[in-house]
Amino acid sequence: MTKIYRDQNADLKFLKDKRCLILGYGSQGRAFALNLRDSSIEVEICLKTDSLSANEARAEGLKVITSEEIDDRYDIILFMIPDHIQGEFYEQYIKNKLKDNACLVFAHGYSIHFKLIKPPPNADIVLAAPHGPGNDLRQKFIQGDGISCYVGVEQNHSGDALDTALAIAKAVGSTRVGAFETTFEHETLGDLFGEQVLLCGGLAELVTKSYETLVQKGIPEENAYLETAHQIDLLASLLKNYGIHGMTERISMTAQYGMLKTEDKIIDEAAEKRLNQIFEKIKAGRFANEWQNEYRLGLKNLKEYKDKLKIHPIEIVAEKIKKIIE
Repeated sequence: MTKIYRDQNADLKFLKDKRCLILGYGSQGRAFALNLRDSSIEVEICLKTDSLSANEARAEGLKVITSEEIDDRYDIILFMIPDHIQGEFYEQYIKNKLKDNACLVFAHGYSIHFKLIKPPPNADIVLAAPHGPGNDLRQKFIQGDGISCYVGVEQNHSGDALDTALAIAKAVGSTRVGAFETTFEHETLGDLFGEQVLLCGGLAELVTKSYETLVQKGIPEENAYLETAHQIDLLASLLKNYGIHGMTERISMTAQYGMLKTEDKIIDEAAEKRLNQIFEKIKAGRFANEWQNEYRLGLKNLKEYKDKLKIHPIEIVAEKIKKIIE
């Protein structure tokens, strides 16, 4: 049974009088920084000198330093820069400047699990990974609410690693809802698999292929869009709020019977086999190796893929429908 921590299980005293450095000021970095600050925790932001985010961070009252200014003053360092550059950054700017009992905090276990970062034994390594984007984390915090998160400990040199992770979860508002204890391995593998086969890759491909099939069969492109991509948020909301059975009870009887007739037609044995193959590839580290190679080669394949998505007919129809409906 997964252990779930709430506000009463976390204490901000484990962050008091600690110097916190946040690497990056993207969606999660900004949310963590502002929520920590509003929880009376001292934070600084590390950004490139020419970063466009530097002025934004300063305008929001935060102290900004450059990577060259990092030294051994920091008790807690939060990695909010992209996964694929964390290893290089750690080697160049962090590795030789860690104080004893420093705590490295990650919002995704990727760099630690796949050993892109190999921290020394005299540091705490913890996970504080919200179940949602940074913008939502910040907005919910402002409203007095929160987004649930994962917490985990990979290395506990100080003896207070879990308490530190929980304090961070509380400071950003997550323990208002619930902090689910996990491991770096489970968070990393689950996150990558979920993104690839469902939330991002699988969903995008299924929507696109469904749209293309309808258009090829003579259905007007506007109809095809409205019957596929346009309704995703509605069904996702029903699924999240009421579960699969609850969603089923809230759609038409015809749609319910359609679910019954296609339950093993889309995800058949061959598809299940491919899902298992994808998971094993992730677990073995082959995806991580390919991703790091892609980064070293200048992201050529990724850029080509995104360019192809940008010009797909469904994007044109989407813009047309938005202008009509909005």
